[in-house]
Parts: sequence; structure tokens; C-alpha cells
Amino acid sequence: MSELRDYYGQTGAVSLNANLNGGTNPVPDDLPASGTTTSFSNYRSKNRILRKKGLTVLSFSLLGSTWTPINSGCVQYNIYVVGGGGSGGGHSTDSGREKVASGGGGGGTAFRRYSVQDHSITSATVSWGTQAAGVSYPASSGTQISGNNGADISFNPNGSGATISATGGSRGFGGRQGLLTDTVTSTLPVGENSTAATQGAWGQCSSSVGGTGSGGESNYTGGIGTGFNIGGDSSIASGGGGPSFGSGAPNGETVSAGGYLKGATTNAPTYPTEWGTDIANDQFLGGAGVQHSSGAAGASDAGGFGSGSGGSASESGAGSTGAGGGAAIITTYYEVNT
Repeated sequence: MSELRDYYGQTGAVSLNANLNGGTNPVPDDLPASGTTTSFSNYRSKNRILRKKGLTVLSFSLLGSTWTPINSGCVQYNIYVVGGGGSGGGHSTDSGREKVASGGGGGGTAFRRYSVQDHSITSATVSWGTQAAGVSYPASSGTQISGNNGADISFNPNGSGATISATGGSRGFGGRQGLLTDTVTSTLPVGENSTAATQGAWGQCSSSVGGTGSGGESNYTGGIGTGFNIGGDSSIASGGGGPSFGSGAPNGETVSAGGYLKGATTNAPTYPTEWGTDIANDQFLGGAGVQHSSGAAGASDAGGFGSGSGGSASESGAGSTGAGGGAAIITTYYEVNT
């Protein structure tokens, strides 16, 4: 009990009932009667030891290279770091050829609780990667191009707290760039902004890959922009994948009907309950893919934080993909519940 008293800044006598349960009577000195049971959770049922202070805050690269808490008097920080989303691929073909493009992958996520008492954390150094740029392709026959990988991020606190980091989602691909079964690496099936083709069939392209978190108490993988293997002069593109905060990462939606069409944006992931409504629901939407079966596709949508942009596919028409989503830090602050 003395350690709890010191940890939470209390003085004088401490009793389980009075200090943790909110009651007025101390726990009896004698042992419980034979056969009875008690649980420490019983003393937390009315008032939790800690309570949230202020709003959950989303920070991005404008923060600079140093993170410091915006609320004073806090004893714990719950931190999520999210890698940036990748940008989608692009594809333009002649009539009679299939047109396909996959969206960028969602960034990975790492979560950790940091304690002022246990870890002496009062600030952290943040390393931000470069946000993925969109890609464009010309109005010419047989053009395919891959996107850009999403930004990595690391959060390195002072004191003894562990560093957490997340990688960005991978780039999307245009037609003839890979197979559905391919394992995407930094150079395979093709590298960033590559116009190379690795397959003979026009209606094939690899899916993107979600980034991963590391160093956290919990680490999550981002969603993908799906790849394709189609025929019959069809046209199809996928949107960008989204991040996960513990309840699964959404994959990009697809658009495949004839004419000029843009797909639905990727759903936002399920937020942790501690965020409440502090973070807007549209902050992590994946970009929509776009396709045109017989003309210029135009531009697909960019991704929200941690989310990929959509792929863009067209028939002998110029097009472009949106930028991938940026990396982010989400902080929830906790103080002693006095």
C-alpha cells in the first residue's frame, strides 16, 4: 500500500476501501473468514485509479521531431503510432486490353502505455518518413506504373520506455506488375514508380501489403489494396487499405462497372473506446479507386492518416492516383483519479 501511496502522490495512511473504492471505512485488520474470497478488482468498481484528462489528440508531421505532453499533471500516456499509407498504381491500355490497378496498403500500428513513474517519460523524439506521393501516367498505350510506399514512423521516449515504431503500407501496382500470389518486397514485383512489367497478361496485378507495428504492447498490420486477375477487356481498380487499432484493418473497396466510375472510400477502422468521439470518423478513410473503361480515368482519392490512396485504371487515357496517408501519433492522457 505504501508503494501505491507514493506512486499516486498521496500522503498519510492508505486503505484499500477509502482510497481505491471511494468509501469511508478502512478494510478490517483481521483476515477474512475461512472460505470467503476477495479480489483487488472489487476495490476499483466505483472509481478507477486513473481517469482520462482532456481530449485524445492526433498529431502528425507538423509536430516536428519532438513530442511533449500538452496536458500537465498526467501520470500515464497511451500512445498509438501509425505508419503512412502507400499510393496506388496506375494503368492505361488500348481497346481490347484489360485495365487494372491496385490501391496502396494501410500503415502499421503500434500501441504502448508509458508511465511517468515507471519510465520517467516526459518527452520523446519522433522520426517521420516522407508521405507517399501520388503517381500519374500518360495517355498512351500500354502504360503501367507502381505507386510509392508509405512513410515509416518511430517514437523514442526519454527515460526507460521502449521505442515503438510502424512501417508504412506498400505501393499499389498497375497491370502486368505481379500476380495475386506475389509477396511484395521493396523491389518485387517492381519497385516504387516503376513502369516495368513482369507479366504478359494485361489483366493481372499484385495486391499491396499493409505495414506493421513493432515494439508495442500490441502491434497491428494495415489493410491492403486488392490485386486482380481478370479477362475479357474488363476494367477494375481497388481503393487503399486502412490501419488497424485492434479490431481489424479494412481493405480497399473495388470499382469495376463500365464507364467512368470511382469506388467507395475505405471504411474507417474501429476506434479504441478511450478515444470517445475526440477523433473525427473521417480521419482514417482509405482513398477510392477510379477506372474508365474507354477513356481517361482522372484522379483517384488520397488516403486519410495511415490509409492508402486508390489505384487508377483507364483505356488510352491519362490518369493519376492520390497521395498516401501521412503517419500519425494518437495520445490519450491520464491523471490520478482523486
